[in-house]
Amino acid sequence: MPESLPRLLLEITDTLFLPCVGALIALCLLSVLQVGGVLVEAIDRWRFGGPWRALIDRLKMESAGRAGVESLPVAFGFPELARRELQRTPDAREKVLDDLQLRAERLLGRLSLGIRLGPMLGLAGTLIPLGPALMSLSGGEIDRLAAQLVVAFATTVIGLQVGATCYLLHAVKRHWYTQDLNDIEYVAGRTGDPDA
Repeated sequence: MPESLPRLLLEITDTLFLPCVGALIALCLLSVLQVGGVLVEAIDRWRFGGPWRALIDRLKMESAGRAGVESLPVAFGFPELARRELQRTPDAREKVLDDLQLRAERLLGRLSLGIRLGPMLGLAGTLIPLGPALMSLSGGEIDRLAAQLVVAFATTVIGLQVGATCYLLHAVKRHWYTQDLNDIEYVAGRTGDPDA
């Protein structure tokens, strides 16, 4: 093996380290913002979800019961978006439901990105400093070796934290959105003219 090849590979990986760590820090900040968003959404569901749940329970109990779009309670998140869209375009129920489904997938897709990229960037941030660390070890530079290992293990922890946080938030939001879309489809089928 040519002696210049390891040096070339080391230089290539060194140039990837800063973008990798920058992306990892950005993902970490985004995951913290997502936690805040989920907390706000949970509070909204707790504060405004009662009338919405009561409407669904009433419609389930009344086999022939119907609700006018204008009488739908002001709710939260997807139910509120559905109410506004159904008031604006009452004949486009299927389109409204499809658009809400796509919106839910887009919001969950952001978390899926953190689930996948967080651990991958954490692993890359771990492996990249190991090359210089081994070079430091061979040169007897123990202090430099220790600094490189600290960085390597810190990026692993951050990457796993991003992945775990995004996974938990994804599970919670997927449950919420599945229930919301199911409820919206049920209520949309029971709104308007009984002959519709």
